[in-house]
Amino acid sequence: MRDSERYMAQAEAVMRMAARAASGPERRVYATIAEGWRRLANEARRNEQRDEPRIVPEMRPFRDRRH
Repeated sequence: MRDSERYMAQAEAVMRMAARAASGPERRVYATIAEGWRRLANEARRNEQRDEPRIVPEMRPFRDRRH
């Protein structure tokens, strides 16, 4: 599992905690924490995309067609 997927899973877990929170202020704290996880997930996703190996078309040797 990629870091971005783990971080997004954390954000979702914290939002479930927010849904069970007893008060508005507690929900807001959880929502703030979840937003931090989402931002981290987005940053990780950008880094993962940047770091992915680029696929280069196969290079074929030049052949002289004048036999």
